[in-house]
Amino acid sequence: MQKAPMYGIIRLMKKIDYKAIEKYWIDSSDDAMDTARRLKRGKKYVHAMFFVHLAIEKLLKGVYVNHNKEEAPIGHNLQNLAGKISDLDMDLAQKSIIAQITTFNIAARYDDYKQSFYKSCDEKFAKEFMKKGKEIIAWLKSRLA
Repeated sequence: MQKAPMYGIIRLMKKIDYKAIEKYWIDSSDDAMDTARRLKRGKKYVHAMFFVHLAIEKLLKGVYVNHNKEEAPIGHNLQNLAGKISDLDMDLAQKSIIAQITTFNIAARYDDYKQSFYKSCDEKFAKEFMKKGKEIIAWLKSRLA
């Protein structure tokens, strides 16, 4: 008979502090949004949009932990993350914004997408999506119990 590894038994005995995990994601989201604001001020619009995505991703993970009382799933697709949160009712406009912001993760990271994103991601674009990102973040924070 094979014995279970000791670390598995210890983990089962240990109570997981979901409030601490939730706080980590929320604080991390706030930090990412602060970085997005600084990058936008520095006219680094593509990178700012990447950090808007990151801020929302981290906050979605915090809301996931808050609602589901389990560790957040791995992944960067905001639509998938939002869909896994119990009782998170996003309207069509919010879903559309989330879908657009999800693309910033790929567009800012991969060279073949970067070129076209650089052309469209100007000051006006960045200002618009900073505003939309802040609105989504405020709405998500209002869903924390």
